[in-house]
Amino acid sequence: MRNYLYFVITRKVTGLVPTLLLVLLTPLSYLYAAILNIRNWLYDCGLLKSKQLPPTVISVGNIASGGTGKTPVVIWIAKALLDADCRPAILVRGYHRQQKTSGSQVVSDGHEILATVEASGDEAVMIARELPSVPVLIGKHRHEAGCHALERLKCDVLILDDGFQHRKLKRDLNIVTVDATQPFGTGKLLPAGTLREPVSALRRADLIMLTRVDMVESAGKIREDIAKLVGDTPIIESRHEPTRLYRLGGGGNVDFCLLKGKNLLAVCGIGNPGMFAEMLHRYAPEAIDLLPFPDHHQYSRADVARIRQEAQRAGADYIIVTRKDELKLSAFVTELGDAPPVLVLAIEVSVTDGECLLTRRLQGC
Repeated sequence: MRNYLYFVITRKVTGLVPTLLLVLLTPLSYLYAAILNIRNWLYDCGLLKSKQLPPTVISVGNIASGGTGKTPVVIWIAKALLDADCRPAILVRGYHRQQKTSGSQVVSDGHEILATVEASGDEAVMIARELPSVPVLIGKHRHEAGCHALERLKCDVLILDDGFQHRKLKRDLNIVTVDATQPFGTGKLLPAGTLREPVSALRRADLIMLTRVDMVESAGKIREDIAKLVGDTPIIESRHEPTRLYRLGGGGNVDFCLLKGKNLLAVCGIGNPGMFAEMLHRYAPEAIDLLPFPDHHQYSRADVARIRQEAQRAGADYIIVTRKDELKLSAFVTELGDAPPVLVLAIEVSVTDGECLLTRRLQGC
């Protein structure tokens, strides 16, 4: 049901029933907006208190659910802090875990990964693998997780992944990522749309990072629209750069030129699947078929069978997946059987406009 609702609110399925569902969900969006406004007013007035921790706290978040590219930005910031001889830790909410635990949990202590994907979620393990020297913790209560990182792991900077709406913890720098390809999501608030907050919430940001600017004709108009909302708040730009292509389950890197003239099946469970397929177009394949799943999707044997069927139907030479999907599909390597080779596309953020400003803000925290 969750998957179906996701496709309804993102307009990937249409018809009478989806339209009726959206009509029914719209009043709930107004109720959600009223609750948000009251909550934010209580924090702004000081009637609800934010807790504070001694180290620097940097939040990276968004106002649209999924797909803005915030996790690669978190990784970029952590690497920049490491270069500045800081000791960062990353606090992740841990959405869509299969094994729920109470309290905070250490995914990585900066030396080894201590938790599974099932216990901690795909994003936390992906971050821990990308940043082997950076502690990663998950937990609903970020203050508790931050205390753990501070006391036991001796960190001096805390990075909140997806922390913009988490106002229970004070932060020194509020960074909001906005996807240039869909700046304001579907334009409607949850549950009838993908917006987690009204666009006016961008005024709480200290810095806005416009992502995927290379995938739109002109980022200037988007910057103008955002600037009308946020005034003098700095807006910087970035793009997502593919860094390597490698085989699922091991086997080493593959040259990108191998994709030229080939039929590809792009499989992903991310917030903005269309941009994943669009990124693959730069390597001049013959054709790309997209098989999207909801963000943070937990793959099953039935899904793997469907992937094999779709690959056969499309005459795919390769199946391409994201690093987030790699973690969960790795368990089904043998069940993919005679399917085309499965390749994983690794992506990093490149700040194209405002890198010096961002670095100064990070160092000034």
